Amino acid sequence: MTDYAVGDIQGCYSELKALLEKVNFNPEQDQLWALGDIVARGTESLATIRYLKSLGPSFNMVLGNHDLHLLAIYHGLKKEKKSDHLSELLAAPDLPELIEWLRNMQLLLQTPDGKAFLSHAGLAPQWTIKQAI
Repeated sequence: MTDYAVGDIQGCYSELKALLEKVNFNPEQDQLWALGDIVARGTESLATIRYLKSLGPSFNMVLGNHDLHLLAIYHGLKKEKKSDHLSELLAAPDLPELIEWLRNMQLLLQTPDGKAFLSHAGLAPQWTIKQAI
């Protein structure tokens, strides 16, 4: 089993698939860890989030600012910007299911070996791990 960590996928589904193909990612035995920002900026956010969700237990992630922005748009707290490239995702018939999946992701994850914690943009230097959790 191999663990792969990828940051800022940003809705770049084709590039993600090419990367995973290059490393022979096998969801039956490998783990993919996303370090936030799985959507926005790229034009394939819908395909990206559907694919990552389809990986089931072989996928883990921490939320990034773009993921939180999507959640805020969905809940009417923020407005979509054209540069977000989220229109296709926001119009998807399975959007409520995708949002429910996304909103259950965490801001901080511990690696299975317990040796490290993953976050999108780091932690405030004055925080202990216990405070961050």
